[in-house]
Amino acid sequence: MTYNGTSYVLGFTAVSVALFAGLPSARAAQSQQLSNEASYSSQKNAHLRDARHPTDRARPPAKAPRSAAQAKDPEYIQVNGQQRSPFGNSARQLVGVSETHIDEQTIALHHVVSVRDLQSLAPNLSIQPQGSTTNVNFYLRGVGFKDFTSNNTPSVMPYIDGVAVPLGYMAGASIFDVQGVDVVPGPAGYTHGQTVTGGEVNIVTNAPTSTFHAGASQDIASYNRLISTAYLSGPISSTLSYRIAGTTQHGGGFQINRYGGADFGNADKGALRGKLLWRPDERTDITFTGSWSQDNSEGLGTYNIEDLVSPILPPDRNNLMTGWGFRKEFTQLIGVRNGSKPFNNDTVWSANITANRDFGWAKLTSITAFQQMYIHNLNDDDSSNSASYDFYYTNNSNVFSHEMRLSSTNKNSPLDWVVGMYYDKTTTKASLYNDFSASPTRPYISDTRYSQNQEAFSQFAHAGYFVLKNLKLTAGVSHESDDRELLNMTTQHYGYSDNNYGNHGALTNEFAGMGGIEYRPLRHLLLFGNIRKGFKPGGFTANNTVIAAQLTPIKPESLLAYEAGLKTDFFRNRLRFNWTGFWYDYHGQQIKGQEVVAGYGIVGQYINVPKSTIWGTEVEIDANPIPGLILSQHVGYERGNYHGLRFIDSAATYATFAKTGVYTASYDSLNRVDAGIPKLTLNGSASYKINIFRGWNLTPEVDYSYRGSELDYPGNNIYRLPAYFLMNASLTMASNSGRWLVSAYASNILDRHYDLSRETGADSFYGVPGAPRFIGGRMAFNY
Repeated sequence: MTYNGTSYVLGFTAVSVALFAGLPSARAAQSQQLSNEASYSSQKNAHLRDARHPTDRARPPAKAPRSAAQAKDPEYIQVNGQQRSPFGNSARQLVGVSETHIDEQTIALHHVVSVRDLQSLAPNLSIQPQGSTTNVNFYLRGVGFKDFTSNNTPSVMPYIDGVAVPLGYMAGASIFDVQGVDVVPGPAGYTHGQTVTGGEVNIVTNAPTSTFHAGASQDIASYNRLISTAYLSGPISSTLSYRIAGTTQHGGGFQINRYGGADFGNADKGALRGKLLWRPDERTDITFTGSWSQDNSEGLGTYNIEDLVSPILPPDRNNLMTGWGFRKEFTQLIGVRNGSKPFNNDTVWSANITANRDFGWAKLTSITAFQQMYIHNLNDDDSSNSASYDFYYTNNSNVFSHEMRLSSTNKNSPLDWVVGMYYDKTTTKASLYNDFSASPTRPYISDTRYSQNQEAFSQFAHAGYFVLKNLKLTAGVSHESDDRELLNMTTQHYGYSDNNYGNHGALTNEFAGMGGIEYRPLRHLLLFGNIRKGFKPGGFTANNTVIAAQLTPIKPESLLAYEAGLKTDFFRNRLRFNWTGFWYDYHGQQIKGQEVVAGYGIVGQYINVPKSTIWGTEVEIDANPIPGLILSQHVGYERGNYHGLRFIDSAATYATFAKTGVYTASYDSLNRVDAGIPKLTLNGSASYKINIFRGWNLTPEVDYSYRGSELDYPGNNIYRLPAYFLMNASLTMASNSGRWLVSAYASNILDRHYDLSRETGADSFYGVPGAPRFIGGRMAFNY
């Protein structure tokens, strides 16, 4: 490694202890001032908690003084001035960057049960499963990474409570007890966390409360799906509070086994999260969080699009059809019961500590986290009882990360700033078993194993300055060093050959930066523009490796992004209109490519696109024309082109093999060719809250989403995901106190059949279907 990570961690820990524990107690003369100050995060959590629990709001202290944080926070200006927007998110209307906020109520209303469901709630956002595994890939504005080997940095970084989650298997765990989600497209990493090119998806879970609250909900739907959630939250002492939340999900298998017709895909998973919030004094808060999830569900089945070499199956006309069958020799080798169905056996747990210390002139934040996953996925991607592409994947990975940043707190100063450092270390041990026995060119079981160590250290700084009272300039810079080693890569073809590919390394040292301008000519109009440069480190392909050339590391990618937009609220916050336009200059874009190996076939391999461009626009319109009626419409439009890309034509390659029995690579020259990203994404909703009788209200709601067609691999339409339109509806009756709620709903009410992704097997193409129509009901109680 290029630097000593242990020394770095010990140094950071020493600084943290000195700053948080070694500071003198506050002077008595400052006590009144301290009682009127709190961190921004605690004020925001209290405000959201009041919205969920009106009984707390009904008992305020008499003549409670308005805190300094409240006086400066735009969200509180809206509330106290009785101009709070019915759409929420008021503070973000004052920030010159494109962002979509999804609040807790929207998540509940749209019956979001997994992180993949978020893609229908934000423009130009895609969240796709990696084949039939529990791994997920994030894309924003056409920028993302199909990490089918789960050992590389994502282009779009998910965060949970401020902790970066760089592995898709971890990010794909259950989503529950969530306060909100912020989707921020474009290069990031100038104010926190890790540098990326595509953007961030920030998930914030609910915090402990200062008064006792409890709640539970039960969701019952089609295909015997049951989702249960519950939480407890309240004080332990005057300085210590807690929150415990959990969820379970069972059933819901909507796929059909072609051999007998039984349902398949039933869930069997649960998750638990606990938080302790400690406030030793008015200037300090420390949150301890622990989480655990277990997924023992049946696997995600695939359906057959086309067999390209041996006609094992005809193409499926119904994408809900699936099948499987594992040879006894294969199950014995991997240690699972003979006759097993495809399954998940995934354990993910984490622990983190977030500490904030307000010095008056600045706030120090420290986030220390450890995340661990144990993944065991058994899948049959040939969708048949023939062993042409059966696989068993295991991954034992852990991530340690530590971030420390110092940010300004003086709201009266024209200057705001933040500086900080971030460190992470990821250790991975993985194996991939493939049973290709029915393949004409790979009549054996293959086992690829490897370990990988990765360390990254980054520094960042960002500042904004009001040169005029309504004109602000912003600038930021970040630097990151990423060092990774692929160790002991071996591939064994049982009964044929053993291959040892040794160790390989990749080092990235890059700078990123941004500059922006924000101008507010009117109180409810913000104009903004920015230029941002981001990068993503290189990495390795670590799939069924058969030639050393597959281990050539991909180079880092860099993205230069130009963005301009406006944010408006009109008619006493009854109408919101936000618009953003963007243009991306992309160099070295990392994509999943393909390589032809003589005597073996086509294998996946990451490659760099010499140059690509992406441009588009996003529109958010929210309206509240009459009390109780909320209308929302989001529009995303984007186009992308590859320049100078030479890519395998897999259909032509397979056709040549079918005629000659020899794998010969056929290439397409893709210059100024469409990148295949979905050009148009739409999502909209309408809800009307009606007071039906004393203490109760009724809310009918309808929402929809549309995704344009998408090409998973460039140049070949067999990988094209057709466009699809989904509509959902619900009818909810709730008490005005917020304690009781009963809802009936239908998702995908038109019962559209659509695909989430399409992939290449050993000798075939296969698809992963989306969920059909679900009809259900939900009952919830909150105290």
